[in-house]
Amino acid sequence: MTQPQLSFSGDPTGPAYEGWREQFCRQVMGTDFVPIGDGPVHRTIRPAVLPRVRLSASHGTPMSFVSMGTNDELVVVMSPNSALSGTMAKRALNIAAGDLTIGDPSIRGARVTQMAYGNFQTALLPRKALLRACPNAEDLIARAIPGASPITSMFLRYYDLAHAHADKLAPAELDAVSQHLFDLAVLMIGARGDVAEEARLRGLAAARFEAIKADILAQLDSAALSLSDLAATHRISARTIQLLFEKAGITYSGFVLEQRLLRAERLLRNPGLRSRKIIEIAHLAGFHDVSYFHRAFRRRFGATPDDVRKLASEAE
Repeated sequence: MTQPQLSFSGDPTGPAYEGWREQFCRQVMGTDFVPIGDGPVHRTIRPAVLPRVRLSASHGTPMSFVSMGTNDELVVVMSPNSALSGTMAKRALNIAAGDLTIGDPSIRGARVTQMAYGNFQTALLPRKALLRACPNAEDLIARAIPGASPITSMFLRYYDLAHAHADKLAPAELDAVSQHLFDLAVLMIGARGDVAEEARLRGLAAARFEAIKADILAQLDSAALSLSDLAATHRISARTIQLLFEKAGITYSGFVLEQRLLRAERLLRNPGLRSRKIIEIAHLAGFHDVSYFHRAFRRRFGATPDDVRKLASEAE
């Protein structure tokens, strides 16, 4: 069976575009893609299917997305760099760049227009499950959800992580990530009571942990990386961060050390860095005490940094 073409670049008036529009947009996505303005159309689409949530991140020229009315899910819609306009039945939709909204693709003719070149992201959520958690969800259709709020920022960060890594996860991991993303969505939309508390304990904690780990990895080479600064950035206590790591079966300091050692090992195997001294590799990995680096590296890998570099060179 031929897989549908996900993306398109070219003339929007020819048979190639009409074929893509019919076979992928309408039949697979259940949405008509209508170009805005003149000139070529560019649209790169990257879907990610999770057990409870379907994600689609696309990028391209301004375009209207018009529902065929065949989908009974609710959809979180967002664009970080373009305003959105449109209609959901009788409701007008006007959303600033960076804010989010809820769309109802069961409404035939419901339209969302990406006004400028940039990103357009969606998260399709099961309507019944969402309404059980957030009975007011349909009241928010076409209304703005501020993108700058802490919980929305957390949802967006976790969305990016889930979308980027979904194809690399085992089924059990996919299920957990899907649940966490759903939990963040219901907190963002406005879950209350026991539902909100359960979502906080499960989804918010997981998303916060992933965000903290991502921040650590971004600062691995910095001598200034510290638990107290991370706690201040994420507006939680240092002890809370330690507990998140302990729940995952590792200490905060153990995680940082392991990631720095793994980075050093990758750098030592990199042919493009053969001319760099071991002390430079240590600094690039975040070690500023070279003696400690050598001891920790040998304990972790059973070989010295020089040994690892030589073995990598001989294997080429």
